[in-house]
Amino acid sequence: MLKKVLLLIWIMVTPMMAFSLFEEEPSDKVYLHLVSSVKDVVISTQKTRGLTNSFMNGNVAAQLLVYAQREEMMKDLDTLKKVSTEAKLSKNYRAEMDTLIKNLKKLNKKALKKNAADVFDTYTQLIESWLVLNGKIIDARFKGGKQDIYVAVKMLNSTLLPLTENIGKLRGMGSGIAARGHCKAKEIPEMQSFITNIESYRVSMEQYFKSQGCKRLAPRELNNLKEQIDLYSQLAKTKVIGQNKITLDANKFFDQGQTAIDGVLKIYNAMEAEIESKL
Repeated sequence: MLKKVLLLIWIMVTPMMAFSLFEEEPSDKVYLHLVSSVKDVVISTQKTRGLTNSFMNGNVAAQLLVYAQREEMMKDLDTLKKVSTEAKLSKNYRAEMDTLIKNLKKLNKKALKKNAADVFDTYTQLIESWLVLNGKIIDARFKGGKQDIYVAVKMLNSTLLPLTENIGKLRGMGSGIAARGHCKAKEIPEMQSFITNIESYRVSMEQYFKSQGCKRLAPRELNNLKEQIDLYSQLAKTKVIGQNKITLDANKFFDQGQTAIDGVLKIYNAMEAEIESKL
């Protein structure tokens, strides 16, 4: 009887052991999707930050948009958790991710009860933490592989996302200023620094494509983005920064910033597809 029980256990356990031994490691494509999922959370957080700041500075029309955008953020967080599981993300990185998700949800709940400038800064700190975590994941997965792939994936997180971040900060703070109707003295150097950073990251992006290229990108797309950024920066300089009687509609300023960010994301998506085709 004992022999039969042992035999039955062996029959049941052996396939499980075989499955465990031959279970495939997650592919580089899965990790590229993980990097992209973090990007989606970053973009959602940038938009939530901007709409929240616009509403808290007097743009009543943005209130419903804030709640709608939070729902989109939750969807992006759910996707991120799913992809991180598929990627078998290490415990340390998963713990960092879970902490950021927890802090982001906590901020969403309390944001409208706090000081607008403090909320803006806290969202910004969380975004920076997401970019740092994404950088760690990229280094851990891709640094030991093909150098061109590593450099390309790293560029997504270290150039394109900081570009969207600085456009997002200009959009978020600027729409709040427009909603309020005047620009505070302390906001002038901050807004100017966003514009300086935007141009710096745009030039870095352009230099990368000149040296490395991307078959899925036409030169006109980079030119179109430059025009969008130039127009947006000029709008901020002439209608928002340092102005005391602002008549510019806050939603119009926000939407024009979104157009510029969409232009960056178009380039991001083309670059991501180019990378994936090589994996």
